[in-house]
Amino acid sequence: MTLFSNIECLVTVNANGELFKVGAAMQDLGVINNGAILFDEKIRWVGSNNDVDAAIVDLHLGNDDVEFVDCSGQTVMPGFVDSHTHMVFAGNRADEFARRLQGVPYTQIAAEGGGILTTMNAVREASVQELYDVAEALATSALMHGTTTIEIKSGYGLSVESELAQLEAIELLRETHEARIVPTFMGAHDVPPEFKHAPDEYVDLLINEMLPKVAEHNLAVFVDVFTDAGFFTVEQSTRILLAAKKLGFLVKVHADEISNIGASAMAAELGAVSADHLEFTTESDMDAMLTAGTVATLLPGTAYTLRLPYPPARKMIEKGLTVALATDCNPGSCFTENMSTVLSLACANMHMSIEESIVAATLNGAHALRMSNSVGSIEVGKLADLVIYDVPSYSSLVYHFGVNHVWSVWVGGEENV
Repeated sequence: MTLFSNIECLVTVNANGELFKVGAAMQDLGVINNGAILFDEKIRWVGSNNDVDAAIVDLHLGNDDVEFVDCSGQTVMPGFVDSHTHMVFAGNRADEFARRLQGVPYTQIAAEGGGILTTMNAVREASVQELYDVAEALATSALMHGTTTIEIKSGYGLSVESELAQLEAIELLRETHEARIVPTFMGAHDVPPEFKHAPDEYVDLLINEMLPKVAEHNLAVFVDVFTDAGFFTVEQSTRILLAAKKLGFLVKVHADEISNIGASAMAAELGAVSADHLEFTTESDMDAMLTAGTVATLLPGTAYTLRLPYPPARKMIEKGLTVALATDCNPGSCFTENMSTVLSLACANMHMSIEESIVAATLNGAHALRMSNSVGSIEVGKLADLVIYDVPSYSSLVYHFGVNHVWSVWVGGEENV
């Protein structure tokens, strides 16, 4: 058993057993000053440092049974849950980034065969081991920055063989990495060039061959689709997602990033777990998502990199939507694995409070992966995914931005960083 004692600022994000926080509840971080936590693989007790001795007795422990970690002057929080990434890829798109800075739109680069298709060409040439190596380095960096759960999508192979190779790399990472890895199949990320003039045939391939193989080998929990202008239509996306649901997958949607063609409304209608991006989402879309219980996963790093309008986070929170934050870590439109950076962008550019951003990056991010019954907050019975920051208050994560304040990271009660 391990004891974190003398915690200057213990941020529990306590939801009293609820799976997410919305509205005004997002301001409540369940902070305990001079706090303490007793844990093994799971959290066994949380409270005031003054009550530690009684807690040790109640748990039938002796002092020899407890490893003491002094957290004086430090902040402890649940590990970040990054619910939207594309960390398994190959190649480099720094040149495209430079072109965008010169004013060339992302849509133009994609139409020229760049964007996702640039990475596709590199992925098709890469081995599973090479894909794994890229993802392993990024996941390790994310862990060092306080992220303990990471969703990772395929979607850069766009062929049966290459999509399966990406998913195999994700599975290998899930089996070997200290962070918790959640796999998503996203063969519907773009239409590959060999189907450029027959996109519906590619949709047929996704439905009739790719999805069954992914299901057969149990390589994904979620299926995601990029529904937007120049990518997949609402009709095509609906076909893919309904087929995925029939095979037992949970579904997500890349929605309303470049334009609004009805993607988030479709996500709500299909009961998607989350709709992600949402730069161009309307109030009626938000109402539909609220009714459906679809999580609004916002990716401010992508809006920042692509110079897009930021998603209307304040309106979403005021309406009572479950709002999550994620990095969208990918080689083209948002190359960061640092969730603290995302919090800073959310607060500065989407007018979220620091408290709201932390809830969105922990408990609500976990709910976007349907994992908030076990991670995302520091509550008795949940997994001991904990981060110690060498700052006296959680506000420093946003206030003193651009640096890594992590002191140590614990996943399932084991210290990893």
